[in-house]
Amino acid sequence: MGQTGVICCMAVYENATHVRTQVTAALLKLMETRPYQAISISDLASAAQVSRSSVYRNFADKDDVLRRYLMKLMEEWQQDFDATPGQDFSDSLLRYFYTNRNFYLLLYRSGLSWMLHENIKNACGLKADMPPILAYGTASIAGALFGWADEWISRGMNETPEELRELAKEFIQPKKT
Repeated sequence: MGQTGVICCMAVYENATHVRTQVTAALLKLMETRPYQAISISDLASAAQVSRSSVYRNFADKDDVLRRYLMKLMEEWQQDFDATPGQDFSDSLLRYFYTNRNFYLLLYRSGLSWMLHENIKNACGLKADMPPILAYGTASIAGALFGWADEWISRGMNETPEELRELAKEFIQPKKT
């Protein structure tokens, strides 16, 4: 493949990236004012100013748009977490959720909390081919993290991550009265 082929491939990649960015931004904007179930692919394509075929060329469905966005956010968190040794995993994850609280609150208002649970299991490294003891232990940790995050987001994320950490300490070791 000559130089022309490289330029052509780069243009296709840049166009796909542009379409994915436009579609994601349009879906998030539509979700602010409309119920998720009421947003059609045609609505999404129109709001993103792309064709329906462009949407389907880049995403399987609306859920796929959100899953990929969640993965992108999680990859950003993972890079930050890896770049700062010694961080507490759960504290770091809660700070990440708090930084992106507008998105998570929007996800919850749309009845899509299951996506967060799926995302947390992935962040904890839960895999189908793990030995049972490791899989169940990892699932327990992911479930506990999801439980805290789920309740926090359902309540509007009013507490800061630091306040949640203090609540967790109090829960684990209640103050003696």
